[in-house]
Amino acid sequence: MKKMIGFFFVLFIVIFLTPIYVFAVDFTIEETVIDAYLQENGNVQVTEFHTYEFDGEFNGITRTLIPKKGTSITEFKASENGQHLKTDWDEGTYKIFRGGEDEVVTIELSYVITDGVEVYEDMAQFYWPFFDSSNESDYENLTITVHPPQATSETIAYGFDEAYGTETIQKDGTVIFQLGYVNSGKKGDIRVAYDHAIFPNAKITGNEPIRNELLKEQKELAEKEAAFLKTQETLNQLAPYLTGIAGLLLFFFIFNSWRKSQTAKLEADRMYHSSSIVPKERMSMPATIYYFRNAMVEYGELLTAAMMDLVRKGHIEQRGKDSFYLKNTVTTHAHETLLLKLLFKKIGKEHVFSFDMLKSYTKKEENKQELQMDLHQYQKMLKQEMDTHQLIDKHRKQRWIAGMVSLLLIPVIILFGIYGLYGWLVVNLVILAALLLVTFLLQTRTTKGHFITQEWKRFKEEYGELQWNNWYSLSEDDKERAMIFSTGIKDKKLSNKNRSFVEKLQVTGEDSGLSSTYLLLFLMSTTATSSFSSATQASAQSTSSYSGSGSGVGGGGGGSGAF
Repeated sequence: MKKMIGFFFVLFIVIFLTPIYVFAVDFTIEETVIDAYLQENGNVQVTEFHTYEFDGEFNGITRTLIPKKGTSITEFKASENGQHLKTDWDEGTYKIFRGGEDEVVTIELSYVITDGVEVYEDMAQFYWPFFDSSNESDYENLTITVHPPQATSETIAYGFDEAYGTETIQKDGTVIFQLGYVNSGKKGDIRVAYDHAIFPNAKITGNEPIRNELLKEQKELAEKEAAFLKTQETLNQLAPYLTGIAGLLLFFFIFNSWRKSQTAKLEADRMYHSSSIVPKERMSMPATIYYFRNAMVEYGELLTAAMMDLVRKGHIEQRGKDSFYLKNTVTTHAHETLLLKLLFKKIGKEHVFSFDMLKSYTKKEENKQELQMDLHQYQKMLKQEMDTHQLIDKHRKQRWIAGMVSLLLIPVIILFGIYGLYGWLVVNLVILAALLLVTFLLQTRTTKGHFITQEWKRFKEEYGELQWNNWYSLSEDDKERAMIFSTGIKDKKLSNKNRSFVEKLQVTGEDSGLSSTYLLLFLMSTTATSSFSSATQASAQSTSSYSGSGSGVGGGGGGSGAF
């Protein structure tokens, strides 16, 4: 449970606190004011003021302008306080060069939209996207003002998406879109129409009337907004109940699994009694080590412990200083058979294995890849042995229910996002993440699992303080398994304890009663680890463009940035 909670905490940090974009320049666009002056000839003279606040060094700003089909952007200029600034154009993006550090600057941009006004039989419209979903910067305060060529009382104006409901029509026909804060990646087309008579020199776009179309679209937008607000209110009222149910189910899953784990742990404590400091062999030593370390054992120590265990069981016999001979191929576990095949058939020859052979084997690239495959298979077989002992309660029923709840929660979260209920969205995203962790990761130890863990945990705590006389009275098998376990879990204190016992044996000469196997295991615990680690590490080591169009009306759009 602690492992799962820790993993969830890390996942939460990654999902919600890691920034999606990392800009080379740190800046904020504090204010943007855009004035579009419609001309009698159908062109549009645009003036923009962008106020940037920079944190650190910068070289300038950028402005992407993607014209609608049938229009073009001409006469682009940039200045600051009346001083001309150098500009450069690259596939729709203008770079304005103005370097500095830790400053607030206001850059004026001006350009002409040729044929920006579309003239029809009854009205003329300016339908334009000053920014679109490709924009990567936030506008803290955005205002767009459309000026007719002369005063007029016949005006229709409305905006889309972020610009909807932001328009104000002045007495002279000027339309102000006060958008305020606009997040990056958002769209906000504007549509303003006047009597066509005030554009006498403009090119005719179409001979059909558009007034009714504009009024119809304006009405549909209003109806759509009303329906949106109604659904949003209904969803907002349901949100506490939906979130509460999901939260309670999550709490139940976690609490119930914790309760089962605690009950199993208490039962394991009640069952525990020991006649020896070294626990009985309930699983093979490699599987025990793998389980005790929560499947996080490094291959170097794991393979060393596994080979030491095969020596202990009499499957392997040392002949010569660094050579080992395959003595018995009849094993108890599938992973033991696999390891013997790897050591004595793939790496070794004629039932003989040495660490020099291992070094030569991993020099070939194809052998490195095959070794990795064998190691993964070996790890899989260790897990299979663990599964036969039922050490882990996988809570399959709870996980299945949690998965179903997660699936039901996904459309609810999507609806929260669509209808702008971002607070509820974030809360439910956290619940969803936790439910997914429950679905895929929830498992706790059974009574037997706790019992084996506690046995070896107590061994680890007590063996480091074990006195010579008590150690010497242990059976040969207990001494050997104690050394194998100490090597496999890579515990320096326990390894030093084993070394001190061996050194005292050699000094006192009391090793005559000990089998040569124990001393052999001690020597293997260092030499084999180094060789296996080198071999497995060697094997492990072997193993957007610019589109030219925007998402705004007519394929137009744009955005802002800095460099």
